[in-house]
Amino acid sequence: MRELLKVLGICATVAVLFWLLVYTPVQAEISTMRLQTRQLQLSARELDSLQTRHGNFADFVAATDERLTLAQEFLPAALDDEKFTARLYQIAENKKFAINSVQLGENSGDTLNVRLRFDADYISLLNFVREVLDGDRLVRLENYSIDSDGGFLSGELEFVIFAAKN
Repeated sequence: MRELLKVLGICATVAVLFWLLVYTPVQAEISTMRLQTRQLQLSARELDSLQTRHGNFADFVAATDERLTLAQEFLPAALDDEKFTARLYQIAENKKFAINSVQLGENSGDTLNVRLRFDADYISLLNFVREVLDGDRLVRLENYSIDSDGGFLSGELEFVIFAAKN
């Protein structure tokens, strides 16, 4: 009977030691691996979702770069008044709008007033202003004065152009 109790004691001790030294650490490692596997599966699903949404990541990057370029042109880092003035003359030529003079106002670093004197008919004036305001950069019509001389208009327009703050 003592031998049986001794054998049972040894078995119980081995079982407790196995539980503490082998089973519990292995279960903890299995739980950690399951968590990591779940995180990898979620990441894989997210990547699949992105790839499905954007087709090809190169196209997604190219589209993002294109949007960034357009945003930088819409609100450039520098005022670039020469480019804007050239654009005004280009629009005027296309819209049959006569620019008599262009004067640049005070440059505050992130805004610049551009005043121009013009001669045009009503439709040309409207088309010119619409094209400038809907153009490829941020512009605001600040002020205007218009005189009419028998259906022909002359006057002054003042635009403000913007640049990103440094």
